[in-house]
Amino acid sequence: MANRLLDRQARLLAYLTSGAAIFGEEGVAADPLLGIDPALLHLEARFSHEKRMEKISATFPKTLQMLGANRAAVIRGFVEACPPSDISRLANARQFHEFLLARWQDEAPEPAHLPDVAACEVACARVRAGADEAPQEEGGTRAPPFGIRRHPGVVLLRCRHDVRPIFEQDSQAVPVRRDTPLAVVMPPGAHGVQVMELLPVVFDLLSALGDWTDPATFGSAPEASVLIRDLIEHGLVEGVR
Repeated sequence: MANRLLDRQARLLAYLTSGAAIFGEEGVAADPLLGIDPALLHLEARFSHEKRMEKISATFPKTLQMLGANRAAVIRGFVEACPPSDISRLANARQFHEFLLARWQDEAPEPAHLPDVAACEVACARVRAGADEAPQEEGGTRAPPFGIRRHPGVVLLRCRHDVRPIFEQDSQAVPVRRDTPLAVVMPPGAHGVQVMELLPVVFDLLSALGDWTDPATFGSAPEASVLIRDLIEHGLVEGVR
């Protein structure tokens, strides 16, 4: 009896997350063994899908807008390929982003800077989630005295296009194609996530600071101390005193 019940639940979940149930395709009948009115199943499937897409749309407003006429096909492909596995906004955002990346392996994105925009939007979601959780280490026992490291709430991106104008000014802006090292961060005292460009040498420095590091590693030159202090003030690096 228990196995039969589990099997029925699994079949019900599989059907409710299918394109047939969500989009109400004519001629596609629900599994008769579910014993539930197909119209009710369609309503439940559609409701769950719309709640999921609300989370994704909140994370990728610019990406979805830029998909234009392809948006419906992309969403349909996502539904068919990626049934939900988690209810959190960030988990669904990551799942959608991974789907887009896989799709763009076979089908060139249009416009060409769309992958950079999507990467920035999911990075913003990661930073916001980290700020909301505000994880704290207890005691900092693993950090050396006066050690520094890249702030765990910072996401580094190396984009092929300078997409900052899309986030700062106008979503219709056409980005310049050039190597653009970016940091996505919630600076101290800021009310929102910021996307800032970094000098390549600073990007490489932050990339290397994933673990606690003795600042003496960078030498005793005053310029190094000033740079580290500036990075701390902008929330890109954290230090232990």
